[in-house]
Amino acid sequence: MFKKDFNLKFFCSQLHILLKTGLSLTKSLLVLSKQMSSEEDKKLIQEILKDLEKGNSLAESLAKKEEFPPLFTSVIKAGEKTGSLVQVINNLEKYYQNQSDLKNKLHKVCFYPITILTTLIISAVFLMKIIMPIFLELFAEFQGQLPLLTRIFLRLSLIIEEYLFLILLVFLTLILSLIYLFLSQKENGILEKIIFKVPILGRLYQYLILTKIASYLAIFLKSGMKLLPALKLLENIIASHQYKLFINNTILAVSKGGSLTESFADKDLIPDTFYYLLLSGEETVQMETMLERSGDYYYQKLKLGSERLLQYLEPFLITLTAVFVALLAAAVITPMFQLYLII
Repeated sequence: MFKKDFNLKFFCSQLHILLKTGLSLTKSLLVLSKQMSSEEDKKLIQEILKDLEKGNSLAESLAKKEEFPPLFTSVIKAGEKTGSLVQVINNLEKYYQNQSDLKNKLHKVCFYPITILTTLIISAVFLMKIIMPIFLELFAEFQGQLPLLTRIFLRLSLIIEEYLFLILLVFLTLILSLIYLFLSQKENGILEKIIFKVPILGRLYQYLILTKIASYLAIFLKSGMKLLPALKLLENIIASHQYKLFINNTILAVSKGGSLTESFADKDLIPDTFYYLLLSGEETVQMETMLERSGDYYYQKLKLGSERLLQYLEPFLITLTAVFVALLAAAVITPMFQLYLII
């Protein structure tokens, strides 16, 4: 059985509400454990409670559980140090809500074309491997001449059948290559370079990374974390190879006394809007607020961009499906009429 992911958004939401009512941390966690629907989740909260009773901090207790990522525990730790735990948990709740919305949106963009194409392939295989051979036998029996379109589909069916092993091998090689590129993304960034060159997809991918960078830094700094530790944590959790190198260079520059905006003056990786919002935050001493606004701005651009992409894909795939189904229908129906005339 697969283990269900722990709902961090629900955890933050409920804990924030309970703490805001004035309940102590241990009392809040006790109430929260009773609200959990899963026995595993109840046990998890109870184990955290036991750890707190031993004198450990919340961050230390959470760090022992794999359900809580380093980002989560680091922000909680900073919040405990600065006495802003309630606000930090609220910030985390908003972050995980945005992540959940974004994940659902991206899944929808990916799921729709995959579903359409899979349906097309299954339909084509069914018609070409089951329906078509029946007509082929009937026409052979009555010595009829199959229509051109039907012959094309039959020929295509025979080619697929003859080279099925080779086609599957090429397809499997392609899938394994993509998996390798994905797994080695942090080391070489080859897949990322390919994605960046794809017109619409590359721009959306950049929006995704910028959203994460701005949102992460805003959460870290609002929790009371200093800039340098925040950048080091950001470097560890960001998935992009190019931006990881960029953040590493930023860490080196900031550690030598440079400002964040000086390091972010890279037009290839940091758009002007992001840079000037950051510059405004530095000048007005509102860096956390401006980072939060940057995160919201690029989140909205990513959301709108993915919706627009889906709007483009829908008519294209519907047209493709309609044309394909029409051709298949013609390839099946036409010989039926001819067979009727022969009989």
